[in-house]
Amino acid sequence: MKILRLLTYLTLSLAVTLAGCSSSKNSTNSNNVEFNHELYDGKPTLGLTGEFPPETPEEAILRGDNAYMANDPDLALYEYIRAVSFPSQSKADQAFYKIGYIHHQRKNYSLAKLAYARAALIKPSSIQYTASVGVTSLQLGEHENAKKQLLKAVTMDQERQGAQWDPEKDMLSQPLKMDGRSPFEAYIALGILADLEAEHHNAQQIYLTALDANNRSEKALTNLGYSYYLDGKVEQAEMINRRTTTLYPNNQRAWSNLGLTYIKMKRYEDALDALSKVMAREKALNDIGYFAMLEGDYESAVEYLNRAINTSPTFYAKAHENLQRAQKLQITAPPVKLSNDRRENQSQATVFAITDTTH
Repeated sequence: MKILRLLTYLTLSLAVTLAGCSSSKNSTNSNNVEFNHELYDGKPTLGLTGEFPPETPEEAILRGDNAYMANDPDLALYEYIRAVSFPSQSKADQAFYKIGYIHHQRKNYSLAKLAYARAALIKPSSIQYTASVGVTSLQLGEHENAKKQLLKAVTMDQERQGAQWDPEKDMLSQPLKMDGRSPFEAYIALGILADLEAEHHNAQQIYLTALDANNRSEKALTNLGYSYYLDGKVEQAEMINRRTTTLYPNNQRAWSNLGLTYIKMKRYEDALDALSKVMAREKALNDIGYFAMLEGDYESAVEYLNRAINTSPTFYAKAHENLQRAQKLQITAPPVKLSNDRRENQSQATVFAITDTTH
């Protein structure tokens, strides 16, 4: 058998060499049938592997797994695509899912969705495959399809847990269940969609359910804090955002959420502390001035925009533009700020935010 495989391999290699002599532009390895495959976007596959071609889809998937574990995602993609090229499609759903997963990690959402959709088409009963289609659809901005797929995945997951859950009914009237086998990303994505549709109560129920399953979930905490902010629940938003920045001090979005919450509360110096964690100080001052202007606090807007201009080492065009707008609004509308003293009710946000907590 080894001799036969060697002869076959040498014959194919020789055929490639001869083809290259006749047309160098069209030369390619006949084993690399997926060189132009629509699901491959890595380095050229010609010469990517010198091993004998796999004999079965299972062997190709195993090679792909080994390549991925060895931190070679291009080779992993190459092997997974070879797995789906076999006439036998017994493991094709697994190979397509793994292809989608690599593209998803690379933020190639279109290719990820395409591969996930093929896996789901082969095995429509898979909760994970359906959930992955929904998540990538959301990341592509396809909200209608994302909602359809995510609701389908959550419904299947609720049925798996023995719960009677109807996607057509209001979420608040139906308790959700999550366990270690639930598609966590799908629930978070469904919550994001609810927030986008201004259904903040539904979004918060989903995030809180996720936190019941994992009370240190970074994504659930981050999105819950922002949902509370959007819903005007600034006290809850502050509490959750401070917890998130304490647990995950490198989470830039959580710091931004905390800064926005403090601006809403007119605790501008606390907002400056928070926003300065993720951007230059002059940009943080500009953002505070801009959002204060949107909130109608024109006096504070003018003050912070002037500070942004004075702090910036170079001409800050955006801050000048915002300042001119805020000054015009300040003249035509009465100020809402009652006092110049903003220190009286401020807390030391940074005391809680910079704590190094393992997780």
